[in-house]
Amino acid sequence: MNKFLLPVTLLILLSLEGCKSPGINRSTIYYIDQETGNDANTGTSPGKPWKSLGRISENKFAPGDHVLLKTGQVFPGGIRLTGLKGCVAAPVVISTYGGGKAVIESADSAAIVAEDCSFLVCRNLILRGSGRLNGNIADGILFRHVTYGSIDSLEASGYLYSGIHVAGGSNISIAHANVHDNGFCGIFTESGEREYGSNGEKFKTLQHVYIGYSLAANNPGCPAISDNHSGNGILMAGVVNGLIEYCEAMNNGWDMPREGNGPVGIWAYMSDSVIIQHCYSHHNKTSRFGKDGGGFDFDGGMRYSILQYNLAAFNEGAGFGIFQYAGATAWAGNIARYNISYNDGIKNSQAGIFMWCDPVALPMSDFHAYNNTVVTSLGAGANFEPGAYEGFLFENNIFLVTGKTDRFIDGSYTGAVFHHNVYWSSFTARQPKIPDTDVDAILTDPKLILPSGQSLSAVITDSLHTLPEFRLSPVSPVLKKGKIIHESGGFDFWRNPVNDHDVPNPGAWQGY
Repeated sequence: MNKFLLPVTLLILLSLEGCKSPGINRSTIYYIDQETGNDANTGTSPGKPWKSLGRISENKFAPGDHVLLKTGQVFPGGIRLTGLKGCVAAPVVISTYGGGKAVIESADSAAIVAEDCSFLVCRNLILRGSGRLNGNIADGILFRHVTYGSIDSLEASGYLYSGIHVAGGSNISIAHANVHDNGFCGIFTESGEREYGSNGEKFKTLQHVYIGYSLAANNPGCPAISDNHSGNGILMAGVVNGLIEYCEAMNNGWDMPREGNGPVGIWAYMSDSVIIQHCYSHHNKTSRFGKDGGGFDFDGGMRYSILQYNLAAFNEGAGFGIFQYAGATAWAGNIARYNISYNDGIKNSQAGIFMWCDPVALPMSDFHAYNNTVVTSLGAGANFEPGAYEGFLFENNIFLVTGKTDRFIDGSYTGAVFHHNVYWSSFTARQPKIPDTDVDAILTDPKLILPSGQSLSAVITDSLHTLPEFRLSPVSPVLKKGKIIHESGGFDFWRNPVNDHDVPNPGAWQGY
């Protein structure tokens, strides 16, 4: 597993926009005022501001320059930046002045496009397109081959494709974003469009990506895409070293204009060394006859990546999808731990964890799912489409079925092994149907603290660890009945410590 050093170093680096370095003689602040400005002004004081966004696109900016839009105003049009170069101690900043956010109304086009830029910060802006069904044909903000770029405190809505789109580049930070009512995706980061292998496959050219503390809601689907998925919340594709944390995805995907493979709340594919953690993905959907619509997903070509400390609930697809499609590179070496799935699979898969491998795809191998908690009234704890799942190991998980079924593990699979999991159904007194390999299974009611009715307590993504539900009660018969797993992450969903010496609990709760 690659060591993940990006989040702290990158965020510190991108917080230095106000500092100076000895090699920089000066920086300039430019002011934009739609009401009192004039593009013939110097723009370098609030008393002589520029008026239009077009004036920004015409200017060449130096390291450390700030371009500030007047708070509370609405600016029509968009900003185009090409070849802009900041530096480590003095990025170029696009933001606001006056203590709040300004609005860019870009109608049918993108609000901000930055190409071949470096050390660029965009923050405190509201971007509005004309709507995915009303003529917009673009993204809200597009970073194409940007290095050391930061997008912070930005809202984007009304775009046909993505509210925030990053294509190629490296060292990208996206934080405190609110992306909603877009077509293809809320936040989409993907590999570059220039580099191809001899067989036409894209290289993984987007490196070191951070997405945190962001909301992707009600991104329904893209009417311009009829041959693939759309309506995703947050998606990484072709990324090397990525982190998604403290994010929420909800009510996405309900208007995807096609049948077939569908959207997911938060997911990644064709990527290496990605971590998705401390996120909440719920009430996501797909089209009437579409597939997927799940909470989280490690899809085709994922390698050496981790899903941990996440909550999925009330999704039309599985809480956690583990998928491999034809044409993807090999899928291998991934982990899912200390996650919770609650009543997922309303429409598709009907399971908390769902495995699917296209029969003609490269194989999937070496997946470790441990200390997850799955509670469902809709179907099975885990479900497999028929296939070979070599090196798939499920340990210390709780599969609690509260509906009218005794199905725990559904489907046909070879190579997958189950050890030391808890299986319990509140519906039947019959012997539970469990995998033959789970000779040390625990067949008893784990006495989880469950939600009352079909709702959860109010959830805020940066405080998931306070969630009262899904903990083991103090009288649970499975306390300290798990199996020791070495190098298991250091703590559980609720931030209770986990070490390599004490016998753990099954499931995501390691308290008491």
